[in-house]
Amino acid sequence: MIAGGGLAGHRIAFALQHEADVTLIDPKNFFEVPMAVPRMLVEPDRAREAVIPFADFLPKVALIRGSFQSFRPGFVRTDSGEVPFDYLVIATGAGYSGELIKASGGTAGERSSGLREWAERIRLANHVLIVGGGPVGVEVAGEILEDLPGKRLTLAHRGDALLPGLTPGPQRYALELLRKRGAEVRLGTDVLCEADVVLWCTGSSGGAGRIAVDAHLRVSGAENVFAVGDVTSLPEPKMGLWAGKHAAVVIQNLRRLVRGVSVKAVYHPATDSKTMLVTLGRRHGTGHLPFGDFTNSWFARQVKSRDMFIGRYRKGVGL
Repeated sequence: MIAGGGLAGHRIAFALQHEADVTLIDPKNFFEVPMAVPRMLVEPDRAREAVIPFADFLPKVALIRGSFQSFRPGFVRTDSGEVPFDYLVIATGAGYSGELIKASGGTAGERSSGLREWAERIRLANHVLIVGGGPVGVEVAGEILEDLPGKRLTLAHRGDALLPGLTPGPQRYALELLRKRGAEVRLGTDVLCEADVVLWCTGSSGGAGRIAVDAHLRVSGAENVFAVGDVTSLPEPKMGLWAGKHAAVVIQNLRRLVRGVSVKAVYHPATDSKTMLVTLGRRHGTGHLPFGDFTNSWFARQVKSRDMFIGRYRKGVGL
């Protein structure tokens, strides 16, 4: 039983669907490449590739369209009743500020139509306000300024620097590039201005309610229940990179349990990691990798900005 078909959950379901009876609980009927959302706000046709119905790559998985609420020994409680399980993975992620950046329900068709409507609103707007200067807000700004040059755009961020948690060099580079392209960037303020379109990019909800796990990513006190991704209380940044590594550990451990042997794979949290790659449109990007800061446009294009990881995630599920 897997609760949540996001970055970690969809990968676990795909890996195990031919080895066990897998049920996925999710209020949506699709997986979305979250890194692609900024691109889809200016190029909504990319939703054909980035918004992927579960049925396209999980033919052996039973889907329960609903919301995970809680569990007790051997049973999951959803908004439509209880369902039995042998093993459970909680991969429900963290809440986000609004439906635009992270859909909480609906169908692939509804999501694609919604993104198309937002893209049209942005195209027609005289003034766009982006609230939040984290990675998503900065990437959305970069996409709009590149695809719609001359668009009046304001980015309001309550912190003293864009991209909190990143190192100073990339923070300065992102600020300077956005301003060079014509953005009005307001730092250290909660005061918003009037605009035709307001895009809330203030990030995921805080740590309240996150789940403690052991080194094998099992929920404390529950030997047959795992938790992965943003829902965990692991001391590391909440990023897709680490969610994928959580999934790899849980896949190994579940395969062992299905064979009747004890868990073995261990996860080592990326404590204090500043690894991050932020795009600034199709041709620019910045960030910090283990070898240091970078502002190399060629590197950003090769790794992420060319297709915002759409190809990588499609390949990961055999598409």
